[in-house]
Amino acid sequence: MNKKKQLQPVSGRKKKPTPLPYLLLLPALALFTAFTYWPFLRTIIYSFALTDKKGNFVKWLGIQNYIRVFTNRNFGTIFGQTWYFAAMVCIGTLVVAMVLALLSAEQHKGSRVYETLFSMPMAVASAPAATIFIFIMRKEGGILNQILGTDLSWLNDPVFALESVAIVTIWLSIGSTFIFLLVGFRNVPIDLIESSTLDGAGPFRRAIKIMIPLASPQIFFVIFLNITASFRAFGQIKLLTSGGPNGATTTLIYAMYENAFLNGRYETAYVQALILFIVIFLVTRVQTALEERMVFYS
Repeated sequence: MNKKKQLQPVSGRKKKPTPLPYLLLLPALALFTAFTYWPFLRTIIYSFALTDKKGNFVKWLGIQNYIRVFTNRNFGTIFGQTWYFAAMVCIGTLVVAMVLALLSAEQHKGSRVYETLFSMPMAVASAPAATIFIFIMRKEGGILNQILGTDLSWLNDPVFALESVAIVTIWLSIGSTFIFLLVGFRNVPIDLIESSTLDGAGPFRRAIKIMIPLASPQIFFVIFLNITASFRAFGQIKLLTSGGPNGATTTLIYAMYENAFLNGRYETAYVQALILFIVIFLVTRVQTALEERMVFYS
């Protein structure tokens, strides 16, 4: 009687897990720990302490730092200005970049020229951009006053200073936002656009009903980038107005800079940093929750 041969397991030693992958991750982990995790943990700890003018620990204060920050008469103004500035930058950047991307979506002979011009701001740093706009917005001989026929010192007027800084920030953000949106609009299937044109849909209706919904992943992405960037905008505020006039352009991140590096109140800056972190975290969580309803993945 023939017996069926059964496959026998190959005998041998089990391979022991090698520590090599973990060793290769150590340099990156060390950098993240030194420059991200530890500073964040230190910020949380020192926000409950009194520090000296160099930021070193002196003694525990508990929640007194938080009470002092929230009861400060300027906190509400600074917090409101932060939200107002972020809203202006996010909405303004998205609207302008979307219009430019829609106008450039159809490829033709001169497309490269428009793409280069509209994306050029992303190659300009905050310092030269601030220098350019200081000359544009100054009271005497400023190009903006000559065009509008006004006599305003845009960056030194408490009424217009924050809006002026927002305009500069929008200009700096347009380039990268334009590129992402342009890619999204050009990925829309051409047959959908052609069929809607044959059905009598004009450019505006095609943009609203077809191009914008199908480019919603890119729109969602640039909104996320612009929200975080606008809350963390610092360079242009420092270079254009230094938080003035009379605190009219002071946002949370600039208040952190003033408290820590100008006034030596590091514990106050730590509290403000955590408040800003919580604000950005909550905004991004809300945006993520809305993704399933508002984003269409084709």
